[in-house]
Amino acid sequence: CDFELIGIGSHLTPHRLAWELNGLLGLQLEFKKILNIPQRKETSGHIVFRFLDSSHSTSFSVALIENRTPEGILARFQGAAQLDYLLQIGENGVPGKDWLMRLKTCPGIVYSQMLDPLHSGAMEHLALLDLAETSSLHLEGIE
Repeated sequence: CDFELIGIGSHLTPHRLAWELNGLLGLQLEFKKILNIPQRKETSGHIVFRFLDSSHSTSFSVALIENRTPEGILARFQGAAQLDYLLQIGENGVPGKDWLMRLKTCPGIVYSQMLDPLHSGAMEHLALLDLAETSSLHLEGIE
C-alpha cells in the first residue's frame, strides 16, 4: 500500500477540521470533491479535502475524508465505523506516527488512531479517489 491512514474522531465540521489541520500541520488542504459511495439503500456523499505538495523532487499528498455521514460510512472495520474522518497520507511525506502525535495536540480532535488501509474497509473507495485524481490530472494535462 502506498499510503498510511489515520482515523479521527472530532465534533468539528469538515471545513473547520481542514482549517485546524492546515494551521497545525502546515498544510493547505482545499475542498476537492464529494466522493459518492453506494450504500445498501442510497448513496452517501463524503467530503474530501486534499493537499498536494509537488515543490520537491518527489511529491506527496494528504487527503482529509469524511468517514461518517447520515447516509453511510466509508471505513467500517478496525473500529473505523466510529471515526468521523480519515486522514490519508501519501508516500514521501512525514510518517503517520509523527502525524498522529501532532494530531493529539489539536483541541478539536477527540481521538485519533492509525488504521491499516488494507483492513479498514475503505481501501476500494480510497483507490477510486486516487484513480479519479489521476484521471482528472491526466485530462487537465491534455487540454
